[in-house]
Amino acid sequence: MTFHPKCSLTEDEASAMARFEQEVLALRPALCAFARRLARQESDAEDLVQDTILRALAARARFREGSNLKAWLFTIMRNAFNTGWRRSRRETLPGPEAIEAGVVTPALQGTGLWARETMGRLLHDLSPAHREILILVPVLGLGYEEAAEVCGCSVGTIKSRLSRARAALAVLAGEAGP
Repeated sequence: MTFHPKCSLTEDEASAMARFEQEVLALRPALCAFARRLARQESDAEDLVQDTILRALAARARFREGSNLKAWLFTIMRNAFNTGWRRSRRETLPGPEAIEAGVVTPALQGTGLWARETMGRLLHDLSPAHREILILVPVLGLGYEEAAEVCGCSVGTIKSRLSRARAALAVLAGEAGP
Protein backbone atom coordinates (compact mmCIF):
# COMPACT_ATOMS: atom_id res chain seq x y z
CA MET A 1 0.00 0.00 0.00
CA THR A 2 1.57 3.27 -1.11
CA PHE A 3 0.41 6.76 -0.26
CA HIS A 4 -0.41 9.46 -2.75
CA PRO A 5 2.32 12.13 -2.46
CA LYS A 6 0.04 15.22 -2.15
CA CYS A 7 -2.44 13.87 0.39
CA SER A 8 -3.04 11.04 2.82
CA LEU A 9 -4.92 8.88 0.27
CA THR A 10 -3.59 5.53 -0.82
CA GLU A 11 -3.20 4.91 -4.54
CA ASP A 12 -6.31 2.70 -4.47
CA GLU A 13 -8.34 5.43 -2.76
CA ALA A 14 -7.05 8.07 -5.17
CA SER A 15 -7.89 5.81 -8.11
CA ALA A 16 -11.40 5.19 -6.76
CA MET A 17 -11.88 8.93 -6.27
CA ALA A 18 -10.76 9.70 -9.83
CA ARG A 19 -13.05 6.97 -11.22
CA PHE A 20 -15.99 8.37 -9.22
CA GLU A 21 -15.30 11.90 -10.54
CA GLN A 22 -15.21 10.59 -14.13
CA GLU A 23 -18.50 8.73 -13.68
CA VAL A 24 -20.15 11.85 -12.23
CA LEU A 25 -18.87 14.04 -15.05
CA ALA A 26 -20.00 11.48 -17.65
CA LEU A 27 -23.58 12.01 -16.39
CA ARG A 28 -23.34 15.79 -16.85
CA PRO A 29 -25.50 15.80 -20.04
CA ALA A 30 -28.33 14.01 -18.20
CA LEU A 31 -27.96 16.42 -15.29
CA CYS A 32 -28.11 19.38 -17.69
CA ALA A 33 -31.30 18.05 -19.28
CA PHE A 34 -32.94 17.57 -15.89
CA ALA A 35 -31.79 21.00 -14.66
CA ARG A 36 -33.12 22.74 -17.79
CA ARG A 37 -36.53 21.24 -17.10
CA LEU A 38 -36.49 22.31 -13.46
CA ALA A 39 -35.04 25.82 -13.74
CA ARG A 40 -36.62 28.71 -15.60
CA GLN A 41 -33.41 30.34 -16.78
CA GLU A 42 -30.45 28.69 -18.55
CA SER A 43 -28.04 30.30 -16.10
CA ASP A 44 -30.04 28.86 -13.17
CA ALA A 45 -29.87 25.41 -14.80
CA GLU A 46 -26.08 25.70 -15.19
CA ASP A 47 -25.75 26.77 -11.55
CA LEU A 48 -27.91 23.84 -10.47
CA VAL A 49 -25.73 21.37 -12.40
CA GLN A 50 -22.52 22.80 -10.92
CA ASP A 51 -24.01 22.79 -7.42
CA THR A 52 -25.13 19.18 -7.85
CA ILE A 53 -21.69 18.04 -9.02
CA LEU A 54 -19.97 19.85 -6.15
CA ARG A 55 -22.39 18.38 -3.60
CA ALA A 56 -21.92 14.90 -5.07
CA LEU A 57 -18.13 15.13 -4.95
CA ALA A 58 -18.26 16.42 -1.37
CA ALA A 59 -20.63 13.61 -0.36
CA ARG A 60 -18.75 10.84 -2.20
CA ALA A 61 -18.33 8.88 1.04
CA ARG A 62 -22.14 8.61 1.34
CA PHE A 63 -22.55 7.02 -2.09
CA ARG A 64 -23.06 3.28 -1.84
CA GLU A 65 -20.92 1.47 -4.40
CA GLY A 66 -23.08 -0.55 -6.78
CA SER A 67 -26.16 1.66 -6.41
CA ASN A 68 -27.60 3.83 -9.19
CA LEU A 69 -25.32 6.88 -9.53
CA LYS A 70 -27.69 8.67 -11.94
CA ALA A 71 -30.61 8.36 -9.51
CA TRP A 72 -28.38 9.50 -6.64
CA LEU A 73 -27.29 12.59 -8.60
CA PHE A 74 -30.89 13.36 -9.65
CA THR A 75 -31.89 13.15 -5.99
CA ILE A 76 -29.17 15.61 -5.03
CA MET A 77 -30.30 17.96 -7.81
CA ARG A 78 -33.96 17.62 -6.89
CA ASN A 79 -33.23 18.39 -3.24
CA ALA A 80 -31.05 21.38 -4.16
CA PHE A 81 -33.73 22.71 -6.50
CA ASN A 82 -36.49 22.28 -3.91
CA THR A 83 -34.40 24.01 -1.26
CA GLY A 84 -33.77 26.94 -3.61
CA TRP A 85 -37.42 27.06 -4.64
CA ARG A 86 -38.58 27.19 -1.01
CA ARG A 87 -36.01 29.88 -0.26
CA SER A 88 -37.13 31.97 -3.25
CA ARG A 89 -40.77 31.75 -2.15
CA ARG A 90 -39.79 33.61 1.02
CA GLU A 91 -38.09 36.36 -0.97
CA THR A 92 -39.76 39.33 -2.64
CA LEU A 93 -41.86 39.10 -5.80
CA PRO A 94 -40.12 39.64 -9.17
CA GLY A 95 -39.84 43.11 -10.61
CA PRO A 96 -41.40 44.34 -13.85
CA GLU A 97 -38.39 43.23 -15.92
CA ALA A 98 -38.91 39.59 -14.84
CA ILE A 99 -42.61 39.76 -15.67
CA GLU A 100 -41.86 41.36 -19.05
CA ALA A 101 -39.33 38.61 -19.87
CA GLY A 102 -42.08 35.99 -19.47
CA VAL A 103 -44.38 37.55 -22.09
CA VAL A 104 -44.61 35.76 -25.47
CA THR A 105 -44.51 38.04 -28.47
CA PRO A 106 -47.01 37.39 -31.29
CA ALA A 107 -44.14 36.95 -33.79
CA LEU A 108 -43.20 33.67 -32.09
CA GLN A 109 -46.71 32.20 -32.20
CA GLY A 110 -46.39 30.61 -35.64
CA THR A 111 -43.27 28.62 -34.79
CA GLY A 112 -42.31 25.55 -32.83
CA LEU A 113 -40.54 27.91 -30.46
CA TRP A 114 -43.92 29.27 -29.38
CA ALA A 115 -45.18 25.76 -28.63
CA ARG A 116 -42.04 24.91 -26.67
CA GLU A 117 -42.26 28.14 -24.67
CA THR A 118 -45.97 27.59 -24.02
CA MET A 119 -45.30 24.06 -22.76
CA GLY A 120 -42.45 25.35 -20.62
CA ARG A 121 -44.72 27.99 -19.14
CA LEU A 122 -47.40 25.38 -18.43
CA LEU A 123 -44.85 23.15 -16.71
CA HIS A 124 -43.64 26.05 -14.57
CA ASP A 125 -47.22 26.84 -13.56
CA LEU A 126 -47.47 23.37 -12.01
CA SER A 127 -46.37 22.65 -8.47
CA PRO A 128 -42.71 21.57 -8.18
CA ALA A 129 -43.80 18.01 -7.31
CA HIS A 130 -45.99 17.71 -10.42
CA ARG A 131 -43.38 19.34 -12.65
CA GLU A 132 -40.68 17.05 -11.29
CA ILE A 133 -42.57 13.81 -11.97
CA LEU A 134 -43.53 14.93 -15.48
CA ILE A 135 -39.88 15.67 -16.18
CA LEU A 136 -38.51 12.46 -14.71
CA VAL A 137 -40.84 9.95 -16.36
CA PRO A 138 -42.13 11.17 -19.76
CA VAL A 139 -39.45 13.77 -20.59
CA LEU A 140 -36.23 12.14 -19.35
CA GLY A 141 -37.63 8.66 -19.84
CA LEU A 142 -36.85 7.23 -16.43
CA GLY A 143 -38.75 4.10 -15.54
CA TYR A 144 -41.12 4.06 -12.59
CA GLU A 145 -38.54 2.22 -10.47
CA GLU A 146 -35.79 4.77 -11.19
CA ALA A 147 -38.15 7.68 -10.58
CA ALA A 148 -39.22 6.08 -7.29
CA GLU A 149 -35.57 5.81 -6.28
CA VAL A 150 -34.94 9.47 -7.16
CA CYS A 151 -38.02 10.65 -5.26
CA GLY A 152 -37.56 8.27 -2.34
CA CYS A 153 -41.02 6.70 -2.55
CA SER A 154 -42.78 3.61 -3.86
CA VAL A 155 -43.58 2.82 -7.50
CA GLY A 156 -47.31 3.10 -6.72
CA THR A 157 -46.77 6.62 -5.40
CA ILE A 158 -44.92 7.54 -8.61
CA LYS A 159 -47.81 6.25 -10.72
CA SER A 160 -50.41 8.20 -8.75
CA ARG A 161 -48.26 11.38 -8.75
CA LEU A 162 -47.84 11.06 -12.52
CA SER A 163 -51.56 10.65 -13.00
CA ARG A 164 -52.34 13.72 -10.85
CA ALA A 165 -49.61 15.72 -12.62
CA ARG A 166 -51.00 14.85 -16.04
CA ALA A 167 -54.49 15.85 -14.88
CA ALA A 168 -53.18 19.17 -13.53
CA LEU A 169 -51.33 19.83 -16.79
CA ALA A 170 -54.50 19.08 -18.78
CA VAL A 171 -56.45 21.59 -16.67
CA LEU A 172 -53.76 24.24 -17.21
CA ALA A 173 -53.64 23.50 -20.95
CA GLY A 174 -57.42 23.82 -21.15
CA GLU A 175 -57.27 27.19 -19.40
CA ALA A 176 -54.38 28.39 -21.56
CA GLY A 177 -55.78 27.14 -24.86
CA PRO A 178 -58.13 28.99 -27.23
